Amino acid sequence: MMMLKFFAVVLIAAIIIFAAFLYRGATKLEEENRAANADKGGGCSGASCQKCAQRVGVVNIIGNILMICIKGYMGVAGRSKGLIADAIHSSADLLATIIMIIGLRISDKQTDAQYPYGYGKAEYIVSICIYLFLLCIGSFIIYNGVWTIVEGRIVNPCLSAAWGAIFSIIINELMFRQSICAGKHINSPSMQAKAWESRSDVYSSVAVLIGIIGAKLGFHWMDPLAAVIVGVIILKICIEQVKDAVLNLMDKSYDEDYIEDINKSLQKMENIAGIKKVVARELGPILEFEVNLYVMPDISVKIGEAVKREAYNIVTAIVDRKSTVKVRLFAK
Repeated sequence: MMMLKFFAVVLIAAIIIFAAFLYRGATKLEEENRAANADKGGGCSGASCQKCAQRVGVVNIIGNILMICIKGYMGVAGRSKGLIADAIHSSADLLATIIMIIGLRISDKQTDAQYPYGYGKAEYIVSICIYLFLLCIGSFIIYNGVWTIVEGRIVNPCLSAAWGAIFSIIINELMFRQSICAGKHINSPSMQAKAWESRSDVYSSVAVLIGIIGAKLGFHWMDPLAAVIVGVIILKICIEQVKDAVLNLMDKSYDEDYIEDINKSLQKMENIAGIKKVVARELGPILEFEVNLYVMPDISVKIGEAVKREAYNIVTAIVDRKSTVKVRLFAK
């Protein structure tokens, strides 16, 4: 018993230190970004964002290990079905983080003869793998929670289990803010997907906390109901993210507003006879544009190259993320 109490104290101390580390890192990054805004008139410090992004995987692994331990321990010791389900959710998150790191390393590989367009779409495949796994986890949690309610089993968790949910809310919200910030600035789909998993953990932990409090007030069905809510949240996010990843694998058209702005700017160019087509697709963190322009058949090669450079500059000036632009000229 003393060992278990000692283990709980060590876990709580580790979580408090980890939360302080996350908060300090977020505050430091915000200060650096403000300084970059003052110096450059907008944006953020590229070095700061890259450094932060490189830490996301390690931070999430440490955070999820701590969450598994604290929620698993307090869920079992406190007899909370909802908190145990939340610990399973964190276990899935840990696996998802490891897969995310593998996906990022694959997508960062340089183009080669076998893959001339690069490995950017590997992130979408990784995202699908993550969410299909979580879909199975969510389905099991819902099944188990529903049967507990239907069979009328009395679930009376200990109030100490609520602390596991409270710690989970704080840690996962901090991890979400770090991951979503880094994911947006380096345009990483799998990192943003991982961030929203952390946010789903926040929602599920809130539901678990309400379920524990409700069960202590005599509503014994509220704790397994919290487990069901956790499962539904997982399923909802999984379906949305798998759909988005599949659409990007199928080369879904990029934001139409960007395409429209590019078309308007290209129409102002000299030495072109019209716009044939402007399309874009996402290759993981990279956005690929294909710009096809009509020109008069008698223009010189020098003018043609100048038209390509101008079109390239127009596209890169409008798009605020890493991109490649292919410009092709066709005789009118």
